Amino acid sequence: MDKLTPIRAFLAVADAGSFTGAARKMGVSRSAVTGHVQELEQHLGVRLLNRTTRRVSLTREGERYAERAGLLLQGLATLDAEIQTRSGRTEGHLHVEMSESVANARVLPRLPEFIRAYPDVSLRISLNEGAVDPSVSGADIGLRVGLLRDSPLRFKLLGRGNYIMAASPSYLAMVDAPRHPNELRRHRLIDFWDAESGRPFDWQLVKGKQTVTFAAKGDLTVDNARAGLTCALAGLGVYEDLDFLLAQPLAEKRLVQVLPDWRRPGPPIAALFTAQRPTPPHVKAFVDFLASVFGSSRS
Repeated sequence: MDKLTPIRAFLAVADAGSFTGAARKMGVSRSAVTGHVQELEQHLGVRLLNRTTRRVSLTREGERYAERAGLLLQGLATLDAEIQTRSGRTEGHLHVEMSESVANARVLPRLPEFIRAYPDVSLRISLNEGAVDPSVSGADIGLRVGLLRDSPLRFKLLGRGNYIMAASPSYLAMVDAPRHPNELRRHRLIDFWDAESGRPFDWQLVKGKQTVTFAAKGDLTVDNARAGLTCALAGLGVYEDLDFLLAQPLAEKRLVQVLPDWRRPGPPIAALFTAQRPTPPHVKAFVDFLASVFGSSRS
């Protein structure tokens, strides 16, 4: 039997605490994960998991097997990385997780460069607008735009985002463009939802040593960058986002920048990846590619 795939499936279930979570991490169906675990249990002749309708837990044999098998797979991955590094080969499969808006605006248009340079690396790209966390999703690399919280993963800082504000010409034809952040209080604002606090982000604008902060109105709130841009283009108010996400509609004059001298401090942009050393060549290659996309050479 192919032992590695069933072992990886079992470890994914043990880590996620469910077959559904393991399937999400592996990018396969729940039934496939179930079949792999059953195959492994039949091969070993023991039950590795206790299954109920609500939860999955490890048996005593399962705990021992998970500990030892995890070390073996980690050692195998390290050996692969060492051999590939020495041979100069860059190949393998990569699962990369990114926010949909950033991926489409910056990364995917330049992806042909990576594919031409590394034709033996296969890619699975996962896009979402939630918190990118490879330690949860099981991705090899995560492109995070936002705070870098405690994580077992290593990271490479790629740069820092730059927030700007914009509105459509049709909206500004109805209401005079603000000349100071305080005037935004009488404008319609397109707020962005903060999933962690459970409320829209407050507005914070900085110009030199001056800072103006006020609470979001909540009249129109989005939790997706594409939705926010669509609302702004539809003339529904002033919208704030990363400059490279608004660059095209600004160049096409479908949006007009508002208060260009006032900006909210932007978030860090970083690549999160395995803590394994040495870094597998195909992982390092894609992290370096992301650094070139965002113009960073810092490690």
